[in-house]
Amino acid sequence: MMNAEITARAPATLSNLGPGFDSLGAALTGWEDEVRILLTPAPPYSVEYDVDGVWSGTVEPNENTASLAAMEVGKVLGYTGGARITIKKGIRAGSGLGSSAASAVAGAVAMNAALGCRLSTQELIVPSLIGESAASGVNHGDNVLPCLLGGVVVLESGDPMHHAHVVVGNRLHIAVIFPDIQVFTMQARGVLPEFVSMTDTTAWASRLGLLINAFNQGDIEQIGRLIMSDRIVEPRRATLLEPYQNIKNRALLNGAMGCALSGSGPSMFAICDNESVAQTVCAGMKETCERDGISGTVQVVEINLKGAYIV
Repeated sequence: MMNAEITARAPATLSNLGPGFDSLGAALTGWEDEVRILLTPAPPYSVEYDVDGVWSGTVEPNENTASLAAMEVGKVLGYTGGARITIKKGIRAGSGLGSSAASAVAGAVAMNAALGCRLSTQELIVPSLIGESAASGVNHGDNVLPCLLGGVVVLESGDPMHHAHVVVGNRLHIAVIFPDIQVFTMQARGVLPEFVSMTDTTAWASRLGLLINAFNQGDIEQIGRLIMSDRIVEPRRATLLEPYQNIKNRALLNGAMGCALSGSGPSMFAICDNESVAQTVCAGMKETCERDGISGTVQVVEINLKGAYIV
């Protein structure tokens, strides 16, 4: 049975956690994108859309990942009508918090529900990835999968259908700042090295294994240390955010166990062992960012175990 109008929400995500480039991500509480779909009697795959919300002005027409994901779900299910899609942006595009993935996932989940929930959650991965690829240029799932499924997810970067939830053995308090600049994924991929040495590759792999074990054990100190152990990607992407080192230093000085970029940046996150420390870290990161002439938005969040959902 089809439903005339459906609204879905999908959360912000952290990605590229430490040495987990394109392979490790986490859903967050605190920020969400919302997609509302109204089915209309229009020609096949005809879609109209509006974008509103606090970050609506950051979305380019060719990065409307929600419509692309929704259309893909309609295609899979043989839907021959149209849809009116309203995207409410609660996550800034180019923030490093999975904005494009959240819109894509919410679009896929909403369209599936509007068409009778005939696809399983696992079957929504591919449509969501197709939508996300409009913004990133590649089908990588380290934002899409945790956004859709919730929790911390590890995946095979070349084949996101091979994935697993990572058990988190302790409550994490995460201080997040996103400075008021945009760093888009395609731009950030442009600074990455073409070749990586065998020594760096094996060290990277071992650190990723240790990080997953630290999550399992709930070892907050080791999680903090290991998210700062990336020697390949983050040092290059950090050059796109001038106050990076000052923000990181201030977070550690204020008691964070570790601090790193999320995704392609400019957002940064700090792992803390209690909410009080996380609040102090947030205030310090914001003050440091503003001292360098860039305003910033901060929030204390936790791991979101729910993922995307129907309102």
